[in-house]
Amino acid sequence: MHNDKDKFVNIAELNELKTEILTLRKQLFSDDISKTKNRLWIYEQKLSDNETFNDFGFMVSIKIANYEAIVKEYDSNVGNRLLKQVSDYMIGFMKEHHLKHEIVRYKDANFLIFFHGLNEEEVEDNMVNMQKSMSNYKFKYRSRMFMLTFSFAVMQYIENESFASVLDQLDDKLFQNQI
Repeated sequence: MHNDKDKFVNIAELNELKTEILTLRKQLFSDDISKTKNRLWIYEQKLSDNETFNDFGFMVSIKIANYEAIVKEYDSNVGNRLLKQVSDYMIGFMKEHHLKHEIVRYKDANFLIFFHGLNEEEVEDNMVNMQKSMSNYKFKYRSRMFMLTFSFAVMQYIENESFASVLDQLDDKLFQNQI
């Protein structure tokens, strides 16, 4: 027969286990360089089994300017530091402006930001403001200064829309914005 002490211990153990699971889950869906989510998070949390969106909002693709040249000229450690500074800046900007969002490092110097509760004009305005304010921010490595600049494209997505289709359209828009 179990007594109240055993029940308390079991509840405490369950709470500790729950905390450990939440920590592991956060680590599983976190990018190892930036403080953002990773690609796995998109597929596990944002998409249905058939890789369509399970909600609606706006998706922004951000490409960090000159990232490849910096990595080529210096090394990946400098590139990683640049990515961390950019992601820290974006996270701070979103927090300061109280924006409902998720930031994902999708690949190399490409981030995706998912916005909720905003219209297209508000998303565009916030991205332009972040772009302008980030351009005043400098990344220094040894005696060289780099401007933190990026190009971006915005697309609305709806529930049950194909992620690949939206991503392809975003890539096309991003390419056009870089020309």
